[in-house]
Amino acid sequence: MGKKININYHFRKSNKAVATFTESFLQDISRCFNRFKTEISFSEAITSKEDETTLILMTADDMSDRQFIDEVLKLSNSSSAVIINLNPIKFDKGFPFHKFKIYSFWDQIKETGETRLFRRDTKEFNAFYWEKITDITIDILEKFSDVKEVKKGKVYLAQTDTSQISDRDNIYRDLIELEFEVLPSRLLSLDYKESTEQIKQQLKGCGLIIHPIPLLYSKYFSDKEISLVEYQCNLSALYAGDNQQSVKRIIWIPSDFEITDEENQIFVEKILRDQNQTQNTLVLKVTLEELKKIYRKILSGQNIKVEEKNLPDVYVVADKDDDMVGEKFMKSDNSGMAIKTNYKGITYNEHLKFLANSQVVVINYSNENEQWLTMKVNDIFKSKGINSSKPFKKLILVKENKDLDTSAFEERFSEVHVCSLDELRLNLAVRNN
Repeated sequence: MGKKININYHFRKSNKAVATFTESFLQDISRCFNRFKTEISFSEAITSKEDETTLILMTADDMSDRQFIDEVLKLSNSSSAVIINLNPIKFDKGFPFHKFKIYSFWDQIKETGETRLFRRDTKEFNAFYWEKITDITIDILEKFSDVKEVKKGKVYLAQTDTSQISDRDNIYRDLIELEFEVLPSRLLSLDYKESTEQIKQQLKGCGLIIHPIPLLYSKYFSDKEISLVEYQCNLSALYAGDNQQSVKRIIWIPSDFEITDEENQIFVEKILRDQNQTQNTLVLKVTLEELKKIYRKILSGQNIKVEEKNLPDVYVVADKDDDMVGEKFMKSDNSGMAIKTNYKGITYNEHLKFLANSQVVVINYSNENEQWLTMKVNDIFKSKGINSSKPFKKLILVKENKDLDTSAFEERFSEVHVCSLDELRLNLAVRNN
């Protein structure tokens, strides 16, 4: 056996569920340390000694016990105090959770919000339980190791919604195994000003920033109408803009997500349209495993360009539902160029992606609607902020009536045609010189 590590533990005795969990938990974590050939000793005590670790096991029920909470608060400024959180606890300003390292033995199913408790005696979640035990063991071993491992660099892995705890833990674990320091390692403060300083401080020196995007837009600060996910995105965009040569950002939307929450849709669309948000940034909608492959390549120094499939060469934006629009444009000599239209009710995100990747954009304007036309023209020029955008080779306006007033926009287009789609003949093929 190697050196001996002292571990203190503390819980509220009247909480029978925690008492039962603690008994098996201590046995299991001891077994895990034995696998690493490390001897440990347990003490039922409350201490802030830096050469020890104090594990505080608690549930939401314990928050109403003032004496217990006061005992825990005495450790809030100690780096040796760790909270083992056994079920969802409502975070508020009354308790400084951000001052503690926290391991949650639960998560939520993102689609339903249902809580899953990680327990040894629950076959379905047993593996998650042992993952947490192993995480705690490895972190304690690293803290007390005589040989301090030199990290390859820093990665900012943004705090996200509780529905993504498992995904974030998975990424965190993978980055640690790759020998990177991962920040933040603790929750961010609920206080807006304090959180701002925390985020700015922890972004410093990070060469890669990863933002997981959840299904729902959750307000975080009681006095601000903004989610913590969006706020971290805003601050990291400023940091990446100031450090363009050394920082890469990934904004990750899991591929199985269909974001229907209106506030979250607006937030995601804002990311895609804002040039400040897309500098040095990959906006990815991929699986967790695909995300890992991509950030591993970035961390190894490779220049990553994510190739999208089924993106158009020519994108037709029409102001009316007409399933023949695509066929009418196919009459032109398009030399095999892929054509897509917006008539099938594509999402706004898909609309922006098609704009960003098209060589030729055609606006078909058939009825007076200045607001619609203004929005679509603005979309065209804002889409150039998207990371994967290619320069437009042709921008074409087709208005079906000479009386339609488009004078405010025509100089932005390389071609303006006044005719119906049936009469239209275009040479859409664009050949490089």
